[in-house]
Amino acid sequence: MIINGFKYIPFTLNFNSPFKTSSKTITARKGYILQLKDELGNLSLGECSPLPGFSTDNIEEAGNLLANLQNQVLGLNVEHNFESIQNSLRRFDLLPSLQFAFEQAVIDLLLHRDRGFINNLIEKKKFLIGVNAVIGFAKEDVVLFKIREKIKHGYDTFKIKVGREDINEDFLLIKKIRDEFGSGINIRLDVNRAWSSDKTLENICLFKDFNITYIEEPCELVCGNFRLIDQSPVPIALDESLASFENATKLINECNAKFIILKPMILGGIISSYKFIKEAGNKNKKVIISSSFGSSIGRSALVLLAAATGNQMAHGLDTPEYFSSDVCSDPYPTTNGKILFEAVNYPPQFDFTFL
Repeated sequence: MIINGFKYIPFTLNFNSPFKTSSKTITARKGYILQLKDELGNLSLGECSPLPGFSTDNIEEAGNLLANLQNQVLGLNVEHNFESIQNSLRRFDLLPSLQFAFEQAVIDLLLHRDRGFINNLIEKKKFLIGVNAVIGFAKEDVVLFKIREKIKHGYDTFKIKVGREDINEDFLLIKKIRDEFGSGINIRLDVNRAWSSDKTLENICLFKDFNITYIEEPCELVCGNFRLIDQSPVPIALDESLASFENATKLINECNAKFIILKPMILGGIISSYKFIKEAGNKNKKVIISSSFGSSIGRSALVLLAAATGNQMAHGLDTPEYFSSDVCSDPYPTTNGKILFEAVNYPPQFDFTFL
């Protein structure tokens, strides 16, 4: 396959209202949509949208590199396998978010040419993917209202952002949630490393009787999170501690973490994500695919990866509703707390008129 068409456009997605965590307030997402064309005229899209404060790259760097790549990409010859894709792209020394965008676009082109390619990726050709609702910092009545509304729409798993300055506020909130909804919902807590190393275990113990599925990145120190894996009465999930795929692969071989939160846009790539999913599965680790608040284009690749996990965990894909508008219609809407993935319909047919 030869790439003979390349262009890109910037985009901005504004939030309906600010999304607050213990460390950030997010009001908008910016990125680039990449379009590739092969010698047969097939078109594909990929998304590059680094998340400020979490990604190691940024939107300015991505824009500069895209401008420099415009002529270099034309004529690129790619064979129909993952190794060839990675080898072909390696020469460009891509930033993580651009690695994601190019891999998404190239894989989609290959699927247009060879439908058998997807059979090697996905075991189940039709798969219902569970989705967890994400609840940011808000007043107690607002949090409870959002949970009630999500339950009406079929959600049963909730990722609650905690890490307020007063730990008692977090405790009372989670107690209130359990008191009202009982065991009918699954609760995950995300601290975003807000707790000091000398207080983290003490804070975790406050939640040990609330049947928490896991607590994500509780400690301010990476080493503290690793140490807590074997000490905590509540399972620890790793996210920001995964600095790279090489680091992540080393971790699953050396630590006992059962839950791994994978953000492919931040770590940089679909292919490395897929390889990691398979290796983690062989070691009985549960991988949860998580969006970093990208558009529906980037999210479609995350749906593919969530299907590739084959697990029954709810994945972090509940982001479209946070935006006042998107770059295109969502090909994977959430219905009754789940997304239907059908291999025969991947990649989705996007509207290219916005490019």
